[in-house]
This record gives sequence, C-alpha cells and structure tokens, in this order.
Amino acid sequence: MELPIFPLNAVLFPGAAMPLHIFEERYKLMMGECLRERRPFGVALIRQGREVGEPAEPLDVGTIAQIAAVERLPEGRMNLVCVGADRFRIVRHISREPYLKSEVDVLAEPVEEDEETRSLAQRVADIFSEYAGLEIALSGGWSRETMLPSAPGSLADQIASRLPLGLPAKQRLLEELSPRMRLNGERVILSAAVRRLQPLVASAHATRWQGLPRLN
Repeated sequence: MELPIFPLNAVLFPGAAMPLHIFEERYKLMMGECLRERRPFGVALIRQGREVGEPAEPLDVGTIAQIAAVERLPEGRMNLVCVGADRFRIVRHISREPYLKSEVDVLAEPVEEDEETRSLAQRVADIFSEYAGLEIALSGGWSRETMLPSAPGSLADQIASRLPLGLPAKQRLLEELSPRMRLNGERVILSAAVRRLQPLVASAHATRWQGLPRLN
C-alpha cells in the first residue's frame, strides 16, 4: 500500500495515542489530504535528520496512524490526536516532495495464544501494575487500578508505549513481531525497575511519616 510518512523523534505503538502539533507547510498539506480522503499516514522513527527543516530519513519499520481527533488553528495549523494501528515496513520511497510517500508492507504479528504465552502475559501485567503503583507512590500520589488489555500482543504494545525507555529500545520492541518475545523483554525491564523503585519508595514513605506528629 502507499502511505504518507511522518518521520518523528518518537515511536508510536499499535493501540497507543499520540498528540501532534502540525505547523510545517508540508505536513499541513499531508494532514489536510489525509483528513479529506479519510486516509491514514505512517509514523516512523527518524534514522537521520531532524523533524523540522530538511526532509529526514526514517527507519524502515513504523506504525500506521489513524487520525482520531483534530483541532484546527489559524494559518492552517492543527492539533491532532492519532492512534496507532498496524506495523508496517517501508519497501521503497515513491516521492519526497512535497512530503515523503512510500510503498509499505503491513506487518502481521504471529498468533501466540497458547497457555505459556497467556501465563507470561499475566505475569507481565502483574509486574507492570506493581511498577505503576511504585511510580505513583514515589510521586506521593494515590495508587489506582491499572487497566490493561488481555490479548498478549495488545498488552505488550500498551506496556511498551508506557515504559520510560529510550527511543532505540522502543524501536526494538516495535520491530519485534512476536508478542511472546516482546513480553519477555518487558518482563526483564519491569523486574529491574521494580527492584530499583522498592527501596526508594520505602525510604520516601519513612521520610514522610517521620515529619508527622506522634499520637500517644
């Protein structure tokens, strides 16, 4: 399929939302056409170049983005919220003016719904909930239930989008099609994060209680 490509210093995962502020002429034109024709566009991490100015070269694997909401601003600018759909791989670039258009293949992840994968997904969901609770506790907030999808692939993508990872690590998770492999990688990352946060939260909790008056 042919897809307009938006190279960004960001990784969009299927099912995740991403806000965008559109102000460059080429991208105002791109989004205007996508909105008129109700077409998606592609988000891909920049391999070389910058978001603004000269055209940037994207990595081959990205995510198809559907426009979910738009706020039109003066001078043709707009604020958008897009939602990730399928992964894609760029086959070839068709044109670069006024914006990048590419021929892409849609990438399908393997179906991994066996008992081992479902069990792994539940373990990773539990560790992520613990991690999220520790992050909230460290900031002094109130813990609340974390809503996560049950399907292994969707769960892996949702967690990947919410983890504070560097762009290369996020891109590796995007390029990995196997839900089981993504979940295994996230299990390692989350387990290490929980071990790091637990003593910090305990120390912060003790410090807060030390400042309170004691009732005898």
